[in-house]
Amino acid sequence: MSEMNAVIFNLNDQLFGAEASQVFQIIRYQEPSKMPKMPRFIEGIINYRDTVLPVINLAKRFDLGDMDITKKTKILVTKLGEKYAGFIVSDVMEIMRFEEDEVEMAPSAVNVGTASYLRKIGKKGDRLYSIIDLENILNEAERKRLPASGQKA
Repeated sequence: MSEMNAVIFNLNDQLFGAEASQVFQIIRYQEPSKMPKMPRFIEGIINYRDTVLPVINLAKRFDLGDMDITKKTKILVTKLGEKYAGFIVSDVMEIMRFEEDEVEMAPSAVNVGTASYLRKIGKKGDRLYSIIDLENILNEAERKRLPASGQKA
């Protein structure tokens, strides 16, 4: 592995990152339309480029409590297999470059229960960033329950 670019974002005052190659677009927050019988962390759907985009609240997914929606709130659009999905974050801070020696695999003791999506820890000075794999936030059963994306809105 050489260097890695990561989109650094805030979730209820916790810093996370996602590899920039996984982030298709960063858009302003828009209120999702609710869908019946969805898990608590799936907020609903929005109209994105004339298609239906399911939206997931990462703070709820990670059990970080409820997130206040502000003018800084953003949605990270990414591809989950053949579908697109949006992830609500408190704020997008920056795109950060990590050199090879600034990234470690997440220790197994830390990622019990999160092994599918917490892959790496980025280090810059005395700060640590949990680098998550957006493609693996949802398990297969949860993906199947997502409202279909890509359909005309």
